[in-house]
Amino acid sequence: LLLLLYILRLLLLIDGVAGQSVTLPCKYDLKTQGSSAVCWGRGAIPTYGCSDQIIATDGTKVREETRRSNRYQLLGKLDHGDVSLTILNATERDSGQYGCRVQVSGWFNDEKYHIELTITKGDIHC
Repeated sequence: LLLLLYILRLLLLIDGVAGQSVTLPCKYDLKTQGSSAVCWGRGAIPTYGCSDQIIATDGTKVREETRRSNRYQLLGKLDHGDVSLTILNATERDSGQYGCRVQVSGWFNDEKYHIELTITKGDIHC
């Protein structure tokens, strides 16, 4: 008997401008899954949790002890499954890979969203 595991993966490419806010989308269906814990991290998403975690929720609110910087905000409606990450005052150092993991009960059911962020210098007008 062959057991096939399907792990939902999505790769998004997001561009932003230094000095502005940029939002990395991550949403889940609250009606079918119920309230789910979510974590955001830098780099590839490992088998469990988030690597280099920058912010996380308990399913209803941000777990403040996990917030690495006040520049990282979850401004969407958490009670509607919108756990998109907004990075305030983005810098070129924010460029790179990010991952959002929505914890779904059961083995290997978590939803994973992979995002590649590129921040470029803004135009300077004199």
